[in-house]
Amino acid sequence: MHIYGVTDGNGSHTDVSNSLLGAKQYATRNGYKRVSIRYNCGYICKIVAVKLSGGNWVSVKIWPLVPDAAVR
Repeated sequence: MHIYGVTDGNGSHTDVSNSLLGAKQYATRNGYKRVSIRYNCGYICKIVAVKLSGGNWVSVKIWPLVPDAAVR
């Protein structure tokens, strides 16, 4: 079972949901820009989605192509 959460500016992961959609909704309501996952409830987390300044969520697959100014 994977756990989704939000990651703040310091890189701290906080568990918030069992689904990606739930984590995105939590992040939107609470002002977070990054959603992360802990695979199999492990200790390591990975960012899986980022919210752009326009309000759209993008997958981390294209994260290197997204300028930092768009995330703020």
